[in-house]
Amino acid sequence: MNKTTTVRIDKSTYEAIKKLSTELKESMQSIIEKAVKEYHRKILLENTAKAFANLKSNEKLWQEEKEERNLWDNTLEDLEE
Repeated sequence: MNKTTTVRIDKSTYEAIKKLSTELKESMQSIIEKAVKEYHRKILLENTAKAFANLKSNEKLWQEEKEERNLWDNTLEDLEE
């Protein structure tokens, strides 16, 4: 059994969750769980994009990355034979 707790939210957020719950025929808890998972995914992707941009902005590190990718590409080609 999942343990639960109480979180305070403002009235407008509560009403938005309640409306989604009614429209989607899902529990309010399910709506919140999905929203948190999606937000977590969004943050993860944003952080990944920032890290990739930082890597690309450093010429030396980006060149090393490209060389490593080429090595992996060659290794994958070995498997296809």
